[in-house]
Amino acid sequence: MKNKYSLAIQGCKEYRKDEIKQVLQRCFSLIGGLEKFIEKGKSICIKPNILMPSSPGQAIITHPVFIEAVVELILERTGEPENIVVADSFSPVVPFTKKGIDKVYKETGIDEISKRTGCRLNYSTEYTTLSNPKGKFLKKIEVIQSVIESDIIINLPKFKTHGLTGITGAVKNMFGVVPGFTKVGYHLRFEDLIDFAGMLLDLVGLVKPALNIMDGILGLEGDGPGRSGTPRKIGLVVVSDDAMAMDMVIGKLSGLAEELNPFLEAYNKRQENGFDWDDVMIMGKDLQKTIIDGFELPRTVGQKKLIQNSFISRHIMPFARNALNPYPGVDSQKCDGCMTCKDICPRKIIEYNGRKVIVDRAKCIRCFCCSEMCPKGALEPRYSFIADFTLNRMGFGGKKK
Repeated sequence: MKNKYSLAIQGCKEYRKDEIKQVLQRCFSLIGGLEKFIEKGKSICIKPNILMPSSPGQAIITHPVFIEAVVELILERTGEPENIVVADSFSPVVPFTKKGIDKVYKETGIDEISKRTGCRLNYSTEYTTLSNPKGKFLKKIEVIQSVIESDIIINLPKFKTHGLTGITGAVKNMFGVVPGFTKVGYHLRFEDLIDFAGMLLDLVGLVKPALNIMDGILGLEGDGPGRSGTPRKIGLVVVSDDAMAMDMVIGKLSGLAEELNPFLEAYNKRQENGFDWDDVMIMGKDLQKTIIDGFELPRTVGQKKLIQNSFISRHIMPFARNALNPYPGVDSQKCDGCMTCKDICPRKIIEYNGRKVIVDRAKCIRCFCCSEMCPKGALEPRYSFIADFTLNRMGFGGKKK
C-alpha cells in the first residue's frame, strides 16, 4: 500500500540557526526534498504561530530563529527574498491595524528577520471572503490578503497545548489566516468542540498549506496556548506534507489519547474510512520511542470523556452540566484588572464589579479565549468540587499539577 502522506521527525536541542537548518535539511530530504514544495518564481507565504506579543522564551510563538532558518533555506533555493512574506493575523486582542502588527513584530523579534534576510513582513489588514463549496461547516471563509495572493503556503506551527482543543498544531495554526476579531465570531458560531474542529479542517482544506514545519524545540505544556502554559524543552522538529498527519503525530507524542483528539473525531466524521496510520510514512525518529514522558496536558482534557460516561450522562448531566464543565477561573494575585478578557470574550459575559473580575459561568461557551489572551496568565480552567473530584478519582482528566 502506498503511503498518502510523508512525515519526518528529527531531534534539535537549541535555537542555533545553523543547527536548525541542518536538521530541517535532513527532514526535507526524507520527505522528498524542499524542491518538491518550493518553485522558483512563485510567491511564498510563511505562516508562523504569532499569537501575541511575547518573548520567544515563553514558547507562545514560533521562535524567530526557527522562522529565519526556514526563510534562509528557501532563499538558498530561490534567491528571491521579495517573493517571501511572513504573515499572521494575531489574537483578536491585538488590534488588526498596522500599528498593532508592528507592535507584535517588534516585541517578538520577528522584525529582525526581514532586516537580515530581505523577506517581507505583512502589514496589510485587507482580507477577502472566499467561496468554499467543499466545506462542511463553512461555505464562505474570510482570509487575509497576503495568504490569498501567495502561490505557496508554508505552515510553521508551535508545539503547544490548548485549553479548548487539547493541542494546537498544524490545523489550529491555520486559524491565523482569519482576520482579527472575525475569529471571535467563529468561536461563537461553533460552540460545539467537534464542530469547531470541523470548521478548522474546512479552513485547512481551502488554504492547503504545501508544507508544515513544526517548531518543537521549546514547547508549551499545561494550560496553553498563552501565558498560563509552561515552557518545556522538547527538542524536536517535525515536518510533514499534511497538516492532519502532523497533528496526529503531535497528539501521540504529547500523550493525548485519540478518543480525546477533536481533530481526529471531526476528520473521521467527514472521511469514508477515517484516519489510517498506514497512510502516513513516518521517517527519522521512531514514533513510539519519541513519546514525551510526563507531558502536561491541559486540565480541560478529559471533559469530553467525562460527559460521555453513560451513568453521568443519564443521571447527572441534566442537573449539573455547568458544574461538570470547566470554566475560566480568575487568579486575583495575578489579575491587574486590565479587562482584556472582557474585550476578547465572544459572549460578553465578563465584568468587573469594582473589586474583581466576574465570569458568568452559566453563559460561558468554554472557548477559553480569555485564558488564551490574558497578559498576566490570570485566567485558567477550573472545575467545581464535584467535577474536580470526578476527573481525578475516575481518571478522566489529564495529569494535574
